[in-house]
Amino acid sequence: MNPFSGQPSNERPSATDWRERRVAPAWPVELLEPFCLRMSSQGMCVSRALMICDRRYALEQLSHAHNMADDTLRLMAVQLFRHFEASQSGIAGMH
Repeated sequence: MNPFSGQPSNERPSATDWRERRVAPAWPVELLEPFCLRMSSQGMCVSRALMICDRRYALEQLSHAHNMADDTLRLMAVQLFRHFEASQSGIAGMH
């Protein structure tokens, strides 16, 4: 996808593109499921599989959710992002 035009690109992803896709942290199901459902209610289809296997995609979806005019969705995105930060830093999250 061409990031500037919003239109799909005819180019195939390079090996470098695929190597740059890192696995997202294991999202807590009790946060991920309601997040995906809430995004769907806002007209945004979120792939649970891509949320799990593509960190870039996951962060993009959290960004979209944070920018929507839905306070509950924004809170969900913040909670998931905090989980992401904690898993990246190696700091155990509070349960």
